[in-house]
Amino acid sequence: MRWLLLLVAGLMCAKALAFGPVGHQMVCDMAYKLLSPESQQKVDQLLALHEEKHFGTACSWPDQVRALPEYKHTAVWHYVNIQRSDTSVSMAHCPAKGCVLSAIKQQSQKLVPFAPSRAQLEALLFTGHFVGDLHQPLHAGYADDLGGNKTAVYVDGQPSNLHGVWDYVILEQAGYSAADKQQALYQRLLQKQQQWQSVNVLDWANESVLLVKLIYQGYKPGMLVDAHYTTTHLPELEQRLQQAAVRLAFLLEQGWTQPAKASQGN
Repeated sequence: MRWLLLLVAGLMCAKALAFGPVGHQMVCDMAYKLLSPESQQKVDQLLALHEEKHFGTACSWPDQVRALPEYKHTAVWHYVNIQRSDTSVSMAHCPAKGCVLSAIKQQSQKLVPFAPSRAQLEALLFTGHFVGDLHQPLHAGYADDLGGNKTAVYVDGQPSNLHGVWDYVILEQAGYSAADKQQALYQRLLQKQQQWQSVNVLDWANESVLLVKLIYQGYKPGMLVDAHYTTTHLPELEQRLQQAAVRLAFLLEQGWTQPAKASQGN
């Protein structure tokens, strides 16, 4: 019954507030494939403690629990806010209660040394989820706009918002619910993964900030998100998904095989 309640809570808030389930699934699935067999085994050991045994699907768990009283404090961990006048993001943008930047560091550090427990399971899912969130540009968005949630657009004639477009609309319109489409993106990732290996969350965040500036430059009030918009921006979003997967795998691998290096650059 509790798992059902968590699932319902997640369905109520996922589309409004976070990278959609498909995006998170893709990031964590691709990251899992990039891990060494030893690190994959560690992920499997932790997931054995969870109701959902598939890493990609389980990575949406942080959205499913954020509305529950015992996890409400984690809601602010899904994003970092900047002002419209800011040209970059730093740890100074992270309030005392935390943000996605501090959450990635704190949760990934809980995975070392490896000792399977419910706490480490949650740390793994938070880490996977937040790395995905940070690569969705509008999770490093403007505070006065709630990361695009207050910027109105139209999708298929229905009112929506800019945040939702980048969370799930572009991926849906591009057909990324299909497994063969996801596999094709993963195969393309293999050709260029080494250039993205990094554990510097500020670098990841500032890549998102650059995209945020471009996204708003192209926005017009009452804008219709159509096939042209999807075609124009899909390559940017595809690359962010690939980068998130590579960096998540690298972060986990570094932590479990070279603990001393895991926190560098954070």
